[in-house]
Amino acid sequence: TLRIWDREKILAYVVLVIRECRPDLVVTRFPTEDSDTHGHHTASARLTSEGFQAAGDPQRFPEQLKFVQPWQPTRLLWNSWQSFRHEKFDPTGFIELEAGGYQPLLGKSYPEIAAASRSMHKSQGFGAEIRRGERKEYFKFLDGKPVKDGGGIFDGVDTSWSRVPKGAEVTEKIGS
Repeated sequence: TLRIWDREKILAYVVLVIRECRPDLVVTRFPTEDSDTHGHHTASARLTSEGFQAAGDPQRFPEQLKFVQPWQPTRLLWNSWQSFRHEKFDPTGFIELEAGGYQPLLGKSYPEIAAASRSMHKSQGFGAEIRRGERKEYFKFLDGKPVKDGGGIFDGVDTSWSRVPKGAEVTEKIGS
């Protein structure tokens, strides 16, 4: 895939998106090893990994700095599907996240929202069973600041309103 794709052009775009959106976490859906999936998926994961590093480096794609600033996300993770592919899955070394919560404003669980989204991926004939209830997702740490033992994917990341300009006002208004 990377022999066909213009690697630097796509990498520059990945870096631009990271610099524009300024995420704390970057998550690949696919592994960076080519034994587990096909070339396009592997290439996307590898470019994401390279982009994770390059986004914080002002020497990489300096032409972008007229519009955005370098940004280094806290960590890079792979959202593993291993627990769904193997009869016996050992979660040792993975970070567990409960993703089966309910979104009361939409009246749907997160797995229901995900199933509806996946069912719109019509070019590959996807569809997904709509489920409610507990759903564990497993993340493998790939790069950046490691998660402390027992910590979650946002370990060490300030997720409070105080990090946002005028965030104290928001905190006061919502009473948290």
